[in-house]
Amino acid sequence: MFFAMNRQTGFSILTLLVLTVTLVAGLAFVLIGSGPNVQGQMNVQRTTQLVAQAQLIMQRIVKCATDYSEFNTASPGYPAGSGVPVANLMCPANSQNLWSGVDGVYLPTAPTGFGAWQYTNDSGIGRISIAITSSQPVEHTFSISAAASRIGPAATATANSLTIKILE
Repeated sequence: MFFAMNRQTGFSILTLLVLTVTLVAGLAFVLIGSGPNVQGQMNVQRTTQLVAQAQLIMQRIVKCATDYSEFNTASPGYPAGSGVPVANLMCPANSQNLWSGVDGVYLPTAPTGFGAWQYTNDSGIGRISIAITSSQPVEHTFSISAAASRIGPAATATANSLTIKILE
């Protein structure tokens, strides 16, 4: 005699597990993949990049001047020029580009949506500064002002640019 198999009705555990995983994945997509959370994370990352790059550039410029003053005490050794791309700065101490990589240091790429860093040595009034400008001011206003706050009183923020005084 053959045993008759009864067919069970209702949900199986496998069906419940698949349904649960699908709902959790959908909820995660809605919470993580939408507007303010992602935009906030991007602002924090952009701010961090701006601050780190500004500090690196300032340190390289001051190091250049310090190295130069060891050889020439008559004048400070800051690179000359106004509106010069930071990537093209030459140190008077050794006539080498600050970012040649001879000592293993290279200029990082500007954050997405920003132009290249610019250097100004206004020797007439004794002010040396660096600046970066955004091509998307509405999107970057928060990051620019947050970076200026983190850098301190040497930094000035406008809607589309960040300027940092190195020497005044």
